[in-house]
Amino acid sequence: MISLIVITYNSRPLLPAFLAALATTDDHDYETIVVDNASSDGTVELLRAEHPQIRVVANEHNVGFGAACNRGMLAAHGDFFIFMNPDVLVTPPWLTVLRRNMAEHPDAAISCPSTLYPHETRSSATGVANTAAVPGCALMLRRTAWEQIGGFDEAMFLYWEDTELCWRAWLLGWRVLEDLEAVVYHERGGSTGGGRWEAEVAKNALYAHLKLRRWRAVVGFALRLLAKTGLRLGRGQTALLGAWWWNLRHLPATLRSRRTILRQRRANRTQIERLIALHTARGRRERRERQTIQRS
Repeated sequence: MISLIVITYNSRPLLPAFLAALATTDDHDYETIVVDNASSDGTVELLRAEHPQIRVVANEHNVGFGAACNRGMLAAHGDFFIFMNPDVLVTPPWLTVLRRNMAEHPDAAISCPSTLYPHETRSSATGVANTAAVPGCALMLRRTAWEQIGGFDEAMFLYWEDTELCWRAWLLGWRVLEDLEAVVYHERGGSTGGGRWEAEVAKNALYAHLKLRRWRAVVGFALRLLAKTGLRLGRGQTALLGAWWWNLRHLPATLRSRRTILRQRRANRTQIERLIALHTARGRRERRERQTIQRS
């Protein structure tokens, strides 16, 4: 069985479309668990009244995405977990394909369907491909991998927790796959509550680099972030200073985690760094392409 773990925060407007699409799934061997991060818009009440087949874990406070995923895993029964955003729209064969391809690659800890924007044209590709990281909007994690590598790092409230988990999986000897055949559509940002998160992104990105990357990559990233911080300060914006201060305060703990993980490392770091470089370059190229489309 597969456990679908949906993380909600004031997501009531998104649920009808999400659940309608989910109902078209042609693989029925799954359970659905919703972990709600203290919504105030009636999300929990709607689910309990209209969808009693869904198990709801209602947090008293917003604990963040990764921590909510971890709580969902503790309540789940599946051999695989899929963490989902409620602004994702699945396609009928998505789960069948994911299940089949993960069964064919038992050395993979994580997989994710190809994640497209609505109305974006899907490719005809099939099979899977190695990738440095996958998005957390429909991320599939093997239970046996979770038992070895652990869950999401709860020091990250929102953003980069998916990337950190993927990098950690690679270092500890597992593969991370992009499923080229399974497809979901994702309206970005539907459950975050706005775009006031630049400092959180910077904090978590620097933390993930310090925890898992080679020092050369850490220095390069830190210098780029330092330049960005300087530009923001020149405009009177001080939010990014919080990212630096948090990482400075937590540096001893971060370095302890780094040493523990590197002692357990089973993978070639050069190959992982090459995958990360390819993934970063691809992300930049795709952002430029989207910006070009939006301007046209």
